[in-house]
Amino acid sequence: MNKTVELVNEWASFEEKYPKDNIEDFCRYYLAAKNNKDLASQFLGGVVPPQNKSVLAKLLIKIVRMHNAYFSMSTKEIAIKQPEEFYFLSVIKQLQSPKKTEVIYYTVNELSNGLNILSSLIEQGYIKEQNDKEDKRTKRVSITAKGEKVLKLCYNKIHQVSGMLFMDMSAGDIELCIQLLKNIDLKFSGQWVQHKGKAFDDVYLSMTNK
Repeated sequence: MNKTVELVNEWASFEEKYPKDNIEDFCRYYLAAKNNKDLASQFLGGVVPPQNKSVLAKLLIKIVRMHNAYFSMSTKEIAIKQPEEFYFLSVIKQLQSPKKTEVIYYTVNELSNGLNILSSLIEQGYIKEQNDKEDKRTKRVSITAKGEKVLKLCYNKIHQVSGMLFMDMSAGDIELCIQLLKNIDLKFSGQWVQHKGKAFDDVYLSMTNK
């Protein structure tokens, strides 16, 4: 096939999948696809799942676990007990005065585990709880001055960890990863809570029509 025709076909395929993206996004996508086509067997210890989607999932899970391991290592002198406490503090600051359940589901946690983390943060004085003005049965939480101080220290450490893990990636490649993954986050962040308690086969059917 003529190289120009091949490139135009690649652009047409990309534009159909990502109609809001521009030519710069396509160039990053095209170059990354060409450069990484034969690299699958060189990582994950050579144990590569049969489907590329599973390879991607396995890779993301492993990177997150390494990120958490290094983050825990970096915060030994900071009084937080686990990476999840940082994530909760960050969300509480971002949402300002959210309901407890909002924090738990925003961070993709089960209710029981999320309540334990919130209780730990309250005990350490990093957050405080108060009644919802409209619903006395509901508790809201907000960050304290002590929590703000710890959160700032954690931000400094997590920037170091992320910088170390992704130091060999170009700014363009990082932007490409964000571009390709952000829609998954947007789609499922609003869905997974509604799927709780349902059979996975039913969820799979509703999401994929297969």
